[in-house]
Amino acid sequence: MHPVVIHGYLFWCILFGHFFLSVLPLSSGQYIGKPTESENGLSNHSGSFLSESSEISNSTYVQTSSSPSLLNDLVSCEDLEGVGSFNTTCLLNSNLHLNSNLYVLDTGNLEILPHVSIVCPIEGCFISINVSGNVKVGQYAAIIAGSVVISAANLTMGPNSSINTTSLGGPPPSQTSGTPVGYDGAGGGHGGRGASCLKNNHTNFWGGDVYAWSTLSEPWSYGSKGGGTSAEHQFGGSGGGCVMLEVKDILYLNGSVTA
Repeated sequence: MHPVVIHGYLFWCILFGHFFLSVLPLSSGQYIGKPTESENGLSNHSGSFLSESSEISNSTYVQTSSSPSLLNDLVSCEDLEGVGSFNTTCLLNSNLHLNSNLYVLDTGNLEILPHVSIVCPIEGCFISINVSGNVKVGQYAAIIAGSVVISAANLTMGPNSSINTTSLGGPPPSQTSGTPVGYDGAGGGHGGRGASCLKNNHTNFWGGDVYAWSTLSEPWSYGSKGGGTSAEHQFGGSGGGCVMLEVKDILYLNGSVTA
């Protein structure tokens, strides 16, 4: 894969998942939020996302209390088994497994060393990294969650690194059900309803419902599930997640961003 260098801002949209630019108003510090609604839904998917090249054996499992609060759940670079500090430079050198959302907001730099993975394999899980300095994702390193937001002065993604939200989409927005109807294997939907697989003119069994119809210029909704084929298998694959990259100066992309 040829590296891509982009100055300024990145705007891109992917069907069933998107990444684009915006500003998230987060409070100061690093915060691990409350567990997501589908905590037990995708715990068995984490292995499939990690390549055989993940050579780091040490792993950190981050748990949160049943009633988390911003003050009680602030974490430091050391809490994540990293070296350094988020207000200078934090080096993450071991795999990080999450059971809930993760928010980082500080003035320094973050470097994810080669072969290190940050994984929250839960539908709709949110990882946000907002630093004033630089973010570097080393070769074969990975960030995996339902939504990934990175805001930094510069973002460097090394060879074979990845940001992956595939099949980790969370619940639909409030204006739509976001789920297909019937057992005919209809398609997922985003800018419009997913295709029906019926061979007649009936329209009662559409695919995934319309997502983000009111914000198509700046979409931020998960892709919908596909239709199933029986009561035992009501839905097909899960929808894609969201990725937002806000880079002030240079984005160097020599890895992959997938949804």
